[in-house]
Amino acid sequence: MIARLERKIRRVIWPEQEPELADAGRAGEVVIARGRLFVATLLALPGIITWIRTPHALQGPVGIALALVATCVGFPILRRAHRGEGGTYLGLSSVILDVTLVTLYQVLLMVGGDAESALHSRITFTLYTLAITVSALRYDGRLVRIAGVIAVAEYLGLIAWANATGHVFDTEGHRILGSGLRSQMEYSIILLTATALAAVIVDRAQVLRLSGIRDPLTKLANRGYFHERAHQELVRTARTGRPSTIAMLDIDHFKSVNDAHGHAAGDMVLRKFASILGATMRASDLVARLGGEEFAVLLPETSLDNARIKLESIRDTLRDTTITLPSGATVRVTFSAGIAAWPDDGTAVLTLLQAADERLLAGKRAGRDVVVAVG
Repeated sequence: MIARLERKIRRVIWPEQEPELADAGRAGEVVIARGRLFVATLLALPGIITWIRTPHALQGPVGIALALVATCVGFPILRRAHRGEGGTYLGLSSVILDVTLVTLYQVLLMVGGDAESALHSRITFTLYTLAITVSALRYDGRLVRIAGVIAVAEYLGLIAWANATGHVFDTEGHRILGSGLRSQMEYSIILLTATALAAVIVDRAQVLRLSGIRDPLTKLANRGYFHERAHQELVRTARTGRPSTIAMLDIDHFKSVNDAHGHAAGDMVLRKFASILGATMRASDLVARLGGEEFAVLLPETSLDNARIKLESIRDTLRDTTITLPSGATVRVTFSAGIAAWPDDGTAVLTLLQAADERLLAGKRAGRDVVVAVG
């Protein structure tokens, strides 16, 4: 009971992300990592110029130091993002890093006695906003909202600390512009507004992304996304050297279901078959509808024998499943499958699909309701 409640609370606070969106988020993380290095380089240049013109000013050395920190941390993040490692946790740590570096810049200026530059800098406030908006590239509304909350919390915490320590007053005892309550509220509202807009953009982008890569009937991946994701997985497979397999599946005598019961019944069978496939696969696997009654399955880090055992189990499950049609009639269906393995049957997606398709055809000629894993 308690464990179920904890899962429900976790789903509300930190809902799981769709695998297809996670793929897009990894690509976005690469873009953000490159942008971080580019921005760090740009910020170092004015710091160098300021340091040369006014050696006594803190903005120069502080800006250069933080640009170096961002660069040193940014390269390992870029490397992990390129490899597809870290997932959501890499994005979360990157969000915290980006926002906190901006806050740290202001803190160092205050500690160094240049509170006016810290509290009245348009650049730092722009960087807060930039850190929030670029989070939308991760296709994860959770990270966008976290970026906004952290930015507002750190900014208000900075102002509170400045007021408590007297940093809000200049050398003549006058309050520094931008440190008053009104300015704090205005800046906070702007940051929260940027967060809300970025979250709306992410939500809309998620809908568009999923509608473009999912089959509308079964909600499985479509042919285009399968090829895209399978290519990425095979590149990763080539790097790790671990086995991967691709299978082609076809519902046996599907046309007879349409002819006997109508296309609505056929759609029902397709959805049921898709739900069984989706429910029995791992999160790392990919199931796609290629068209009609033809499906494909990508099984990363899975040997040919293990893939065959997996599909045999699914075949037994489907054979024992009674599907109730819209008319009230019931049917049972079976499927045939062909499996191809990397690298024995090929190293490219199309080559593996062709090998799996040839074995699928061999299974159909042998009488259907069979999984073929050898040529």
